[in-house]
Amino acid sequence: MLLLQALNPALGYYLSTQTKVSPVTRGILINWLIEVHSKFDLMHETLYLTMNLLDRYLSQVPVQKNEMQLIGLTALLLASKYEDYWHPRIKDLISISAETYTREQILGMERIMLKQLKFRLNEATPYVFMLRFLKAAQSNKKLQQLSFYLIELCLVEYEALKFKPSLLCASAIYVARCTLHMAPVWTALLISHTHYNVSQMKDCSDMILRFHKAAKTGKLRVTYDKYMKSERSNVAVLKPLDKLPL
Repeated sequence: MLLLQALNPALGYYLSTQTKVSPVTRGILINWLIEVHSKFDLMHETLYLTMNLLDRYLSQVPVQKNEMQLIGLTALLLASKYEDYWHPRIKDLISISAETYTREQILGMERIMLKQLKFRLNEATPYVFMLRFLKAAQSNKKLQQLSFYLIELCLVEYEALKFKPSLLCASAIYVARCTLHMAPVWTALLISHTHYNVSQMKDCSDMILRFHKAAKTGKLRVTYDKYMKSERSNVAVLKPLDKLPL
């Protein structure tokens, strides 16, 4: 897992190479894709691989703004084929895009993306790290849901791409443990499994706390609304910390 991550470093500010796509455009698309993912009731793994495929493709190929939704839907289709028990039908993807694209366009983009990404779909996404780190955290349901809420808030934020998936996940769990007033907030077991201590997580944790504070009043509210539900332990209702105990 760490080897896969090493082979695929953080993408950083890749949109500087795009002339027609901005961080705002990316955020709006991902916010919508999270909603689409929920409507199709796809697995967690599929969501995170979708984002990975989307960002990797955008980091390599200049695209037009009107292609973004097509690329996003195709990334979702590819991810669901790889990770899920089933995948949405092409006609359902066409319908959810308000008939913006044709079957031929989606299948054509699928071929283009697979070729551009060299058919590499086995990637170290945040989801994989979250499962491992939460086990080391000996998490309960509330910690698990809050950690996933925080990492999902990162998905729409372009700024988060400067951090490696493993660091994002470790920091999300750290912020969640602090928010839930767990003691100790970070353990030797977590250091052993994540390979991060508290000081190494400072910048990333501060960023995640900032996202947490902004979630309730932000414009991209799909994740906030999703984690307000009882099946997500209503963790979005939890008050963010004023600051972290670093």
